[in-house]
Amino acid sequence: MTSEINIDRAALQRLLDVIGGDPEDLAELLEEFEDATPKTLEKMAAAASSGDLNSLRISTHSLKSNGRDFGATALAQLCEALENDCRDGTVDDPVDRVAAIAVELDRARSALAIVSKEHE
Repeated sequence: MTSEINIDRAALQRLLDVIGGDPEDLAELLEEFEDATPKTLEKMAAAASSGDLNSLRISTHSLKSNGRDFGATALAQLCEALENDCRDGTVDDPVDRVAAIAVELDRARSALAIVSKEHE
């Protein structure tokens, strides 16, 4: 099985430009993302299990925004779809959808670890 790097490098470059072009600052942001995402995912899973669509929408929005900033397009798209469905009250199988986001988050984190080394 090959590991495809599915990161929008242009988005990552835009982020790097916004923060002043310092690769160390980018590494720090990636570390913060790594530190924050397990808690965000935990909140999403709890909200999905309890049927709290508003909390699920808020947590999903946060992860979507981070995904976009870091160029994790597939992650951002999954999050956006769930966020919209939460807003509309039309979420089928929220637990399964959060599980799918968790899988994509793992892929994104692995890809970001590889891509971030290109900026060192």
